Amino acid sequence: MNTTTAHRLGTPDVMRRYPVIVGEATIIGYVSRWHRTWDAETSNGIHRVGRPPKGQAGDAWAARWVVEEYAAGRIVPIAARSAELDAVYGPAPLLDPRLPDTPTNRQRAMEVWALLAKFAWTPRGGYPGSDNLMLLRCDLCGAVVARFWSKLRGRNGNPPSPGARHKGCLDAAEVRRRVPAYGPAN
Repeated sequence: MNTTTAHRLGTPDVMRRYPVIVGEATIIGYVSRWHRTWDAETSNGIHRVGRPPKGQAGDAWAARWVVEEYAAGRIVPIAARSAELDAVYGPAPLLDPRLPDTPTNRQRAMEVWALLAKFAWTPRGGYPGSDNLMLLRCDLCGAVVARFWSKLRGRNGNPPSPGARHKGCLDAAEVRRRVPAYGPAN
């Protein structure tokens, strides 16, 4: 990928989507990682850019693809986005649109949704798989955060840590008091 258009990556949002910015503040797309590959969201929708060559940072590599599309006139600037505003209001879909709708994925998503409810979380978007961020609302304090399911679930049959919900949440003792599924303090 070779490009001469000056660009920079902005600060990622809660879902770790990096805005690709040209000029002073013109957003021409967003890049984000999905199952070890990089996606670019532009005025033409979401495009799977792929994995960067060894030794190259994926965010910069995917951003260069967006800049090339812009320089070639195939995309136009887009509006700034907010993950919280993008989230579905009302019941979230079962699966993220990028996750294949298979019986296995649907079954796993239903299991995850049940455990999220048990531990006081409300999904704000579809289940993306365990190694991708999902947008959640903390039912204890109302914060909207992005978390990996793999970091929320407990290990070896134990519940997840009540003290590691998210930054700014209630302390572990109060979490245990409000959510019986965490069990008594040891």
